[in-house]
Amino acid sequence: MNTETILIIGAAGNNGVATIDSLVKKETNATIRAAVRSSEKAAELKAKFPAIETVLIDLDKAETLTAAYEGVTKVFMIPGNVEQREQHAKNAIDAAVNAGSVKQFLFYSVFGAEYESILFGKQFRAGEKYLEQSGLNWTHLRTIFFQDNFFGWAEGVKQGGLYFGIREGSLAPLNVADIGEMAANVLTTSGHDNKAYNITGPELLTGEDMAKVFTDVTGKEVAYVSPTTEQTLESLLSTGWPEWQAKGMLELFEVFATNQAAVVSPDGEQLLGRPLTTLKDFVAANKAAFV
Repeated sequence: MNTETILIIGAAGNNGVATIDSLVKKETNATIRAAVRSSEKAAELKAKFPAIETVLIDLDKAETLTAAYEGVTKVFMIPGNVEQREQHAKNAIDAAVNAGSVKQFLFYSVFGAEYESILFGKQFRAGEKYLEQSGLNWTHLRTIFFQDNFFGWAEGVKQGGLYFGIREGSLAPLNVADIGEMAANVLTTSGHDNKAYNITGPELLTGEDMAKVFTDVTGKEVAYVSPTTEQTLESLLSTGWPEWQAKGMLELFEVFATNQAAVVSPDGEQLLGRPLTTLKDFVAANKAAFV
């Protein structure tokens, strides 16, 4: 008999899918319940992972969460790319408290959230603080810029340029599949209550270093170019980013440019129990997208 029901909020996004994939591969006896916003997303997930349950929720409408939490013992919440992240987190946390059955609430957050120095940090830290004061057993998984984000830079790479506005700064990009595996490990093992894990990739890289990885893997020269803030903003807006999110990304780039996040944390490898995926490994595995 299943004794655990794990609710994944934000299940249809890349981190949610990676987490479900890792949980399924673990062949855990837990029931995995994926909470999504649309029946289309539910059908896509069910087709990919037939053994899971799906449930429709609207984080703007707290009353839609009650049924999703029925019998739930563990929650992993991945706030969406929306301006109302704080309110969504509060609604999900309140629903977990009201359910009365939730023993663990894993909250997806961002590296440096505790400093509340930039928009994204403030948004996620507000959720963290609300969770910490809820009386639930909490765990924060604070992640940094994804290797997978470079799919959004693929067209530039194909044309011979990595246009990444971090000047001479460095960071340690993180692999989404690794994040999913870490989350699955936290959800299926003990000892994580009331802890914040700071997760980075395995190696500090400058823009030049990253461009060299693309050069080495694709076999064609890729130059590093650090656009101005104005150029980056214009580029993000032109590709459909909302203004609030584009400006938030500029703040994040400034953190990287000034080496405020130039660290490699041991937490990720400890949660994985294996080495983290390098940028070179990621690009090699997805080479077709960049040539």
